[in-house]
Amino acid sequence: MATYRKKRYLITSAQAAASPYANLLDGFQRYSKDNKAEIIVLPMIGNSAKEDVDKLHRLFKDHYDIEEGKRKLNNNIQVEQFNVRPYQIDPLVGLNRFAQRETTLVFASPKQRLKPVAHSNHKYPKFLVTTGACTWPNYATGMDQSAERRRLGNIAKRDHVYGGLIVEVEGAEIFHMRHIRADTDGKFVDLGVKYDGKKVSSARLEAMVLGDYHHGVNLDDVREATYEMIAEFEPKKLFLHDFMDGHSVSHHVDKRFIEVKLIQQMDKGHHILERELREGYDELMFLNKLMKGKPIYLVASNHDEFLNRYLNEGRFMWDPPNARYAFELAGYMAAKDYNNPMEAGFRKIGKVPDNIIFLRRDEDLKIRGFQLGAHGDKGPGDGRGSITTKENDWGKSISGHCHKAQILRNTYTVGTMLPLTPYYMRGWPSDSSHTHGLLWDTGTVQLVNIIDGKYRL
Repeated sequence: MATYRKKRYLITSAQAAASPYANLLDGFQRYSKDNKAEIIVLPMIGNSAKEDVDKLHRLFKDHYDIEEGKRKLNNNIQVEQFNVRPYQIDPLVGLNRFAQRETTLVFASPKQRLKPVAHSNHKYPKFLVTTGACTWPNYATGMDQSAERRRLGNIAKRDHVYGGLIVEVEGAEIFHMRHIRADTDGKFVDLGVKYDGKKVSSARLEAMVLGDYHHGVNLDDVREATYEMIAEFEPKKLFLHDFMDGHSVSHHVDKRFIEVKLIQQMDKGHHILERELREGYDELMFLNKLMKGKPIYLVASNHDEFLNRYLNEGRFMWDPPNARYAFELAGYMAAKDYNNPMEAGFRKIGKVPDNIIFLRRDEDLKIRGFQLGAHGDKGPGDGRGSITTKENDWGKSISGHCHKAQILRNTYTVGTMLPLTPYYMRGWPSDSSHTHGLLWDTGTVQLVNIIDGKYRL
């Protein structure tokens, strides 16, 4: 069996008969030198099948490791060759089954796409991952081409992404991966370090969007790694989704009296609303200390709104342990439209600083053009759905709710801080991940996974 040692790779792709993006490649070289990373270039055809990999720019042939076959980076991730046409609008179409049969698969495309593939009831998902490119666009867009080729060429040119994928191998089984995406000047950021050609500087983290928080039932090692990330990257703004799990007032528990209400709620002391809010308040104040008074946004989310539903349905009248406390929250909620009972519960416990902001469902909050004010559980016409739906709803966005890391063009979804298969999802094939989103001052996003309490090599 092969032995895999700690190692870092930077994987990108290059189109045949396309010019290298010099400033981006200079940045890749500097990154490689500073981080002892091996650069792997995956070749693609040019603007037609006639421009095959033999027409790759001489620079790549002379100075880079060109990978034209399969290559295992460890037992759970490998470079694959699907020979996807650069024009293909979604490079992942039809490939799910190959990740299920094998490992996480990384392959060439001028687009950056990420999709988890479930293969187990409890294990971390495998992923289909594309790289982005280090060459200028090379597509059929001229009037000498057919109308259909020009249509595809113009779409492909707009979707062309400059960048690559960082893969950090811990050993035979564990790896970390995250995309690096360059802006129009070829600058890119990896975990707070900005590369502009051969120059290196510090990047500012405009916003950190955490995977769904679910305080009180989330994982200790994921939470500790999250604290480390906040302390290291010092985000200007922090976004929390499903901060309150809502286990004390969940409308699901009565439907499964033995398995859920008794075992998961009562036996664990998760049936007291005031306790859940008090523990949530303490956690929020700890996060506020880490953020040093910078803005923290609680995005309106379905688990937070378990409390709204509990009060709206009057269930507290048949819940003596919580009735008196809930009467007060119900009165506050009834006093004025948009009064948030979770916020009221926190304010009953102690002072909530002005920098902690509870977003309403009907509010937008955009940073660098990305919608960050939507949880992701609602769509037009009371709908919800896939990442394609999210792209149609908001365009550029980073949202939560689905508990899985995904990228489709400028649409990103984060993961969760829960166990991968919480009790209410037992038996569901798992595509969840412990993933946070980082929006840098270049206007580019990184999704960062936490694996066994670590987020980097």
